[in-house]
Amino acid sequence: MGKEYFLYEKDAEKRIAWITFNRPEKHNTVMREDGDSWIPLLREIEQDDDVKVLILKGAGDHFGAGADIMRLGPDTVGFSRDPKAPHPTVRKRLIGERRMGHDAVSPTSLSSIFHFCKPCIAQVHGYCYGWHFQVAAGVDIVIASEEALFTHPAFRYILEAWPMTVLMDTMGVKTAAEMLFTGRAFTAQEMERCGFVNKVVPRDRLEEEVTELASVIALQPLDFLVVAKHYLETLREVRGDLSGPNLVGCMAHLLSTYMKLEPGDYSVLRETTKYGASGAIQSREKRYPPKYRLSYEGRAAQE
Repeated sequence: MGKEYFLYEKDAEKRIAWITFNRPEKHNTVMREDGDSWIPLLREIEQDDDVKVLILKGAGDHFGAGADIMRLGPDTVGFSRDPKAPHPTVRKRLIGERRMGHDAVSPTSLSSIFHFCKPCIAQVHGYCYGWHFQVAAGVDIVIASEEALFTHPAFRYILEAWPMTVLMDTMGVKTAAEMLFTGRAFTAQEMERCGFVNKVVPRDRLEEEVTELASVIALQPLDFLVVAKHYLETLREVRGDLSGPNLVGCMAHLLSTYMKLEPGDYSVLRETTKYGASGAIQSREKRYPPKYRLSYEGRAAQE
């Protein structure tokens, strides 16, 4: 399943490779079973001297809408769907958080793209949400089409703390705070102005623009590109952008899962258990005015 989701191709003559997120009928949602091939594929590309530049893109209408919402709770933080079941102990939760964030043992670990040792470009169109948004935060360059939207939907029901320092660094503290507090979708133009996106182009020119940029990067010697990536990553490690904040993020993520919900508050575990994925998303969307909604349909609603 994972190999089908991460479609891989390369042009050895151009020295460019592509990974395409391939589940267009579900907005390229990444599932648990996809993870087994993610890190091995990245490591394979790192070792392949035929590849100088990697491009990430999505099949169909979107770059990607994140991970399966049904995984949130039981799979990610160990909470039961039975409301009468006791919450996991803080000890169990912290150990799990450390494994996800610090030790990076998750098969779809986001740290892998932060530490990928060759230049990587995200070719973003449509939704760039959740896991895919975090992937876009981890690449070197983001080129987006005019209609692209960016956010992490989890900000509306949990503190998705990692990689907050990267968002603060690329978006600025105040812009990152607005996304954190509202969870709203930011347009490609907004993300370009704050520095997260390098360039915004019309949808019909997106692939051409990205391929041209990758071809220019590929003119550089392979050794230079790998050393340059290592240099940039080392500087960010020294500043504490990539490694140390994982431990802080563990605590923030843990604490946000023990929030006391008041009547009327949205509970993703309760909503997904009661209504399933689509119903939970619809319930979440209806809580917000149209301009704050995440779907194109919801944003266009006249209410």
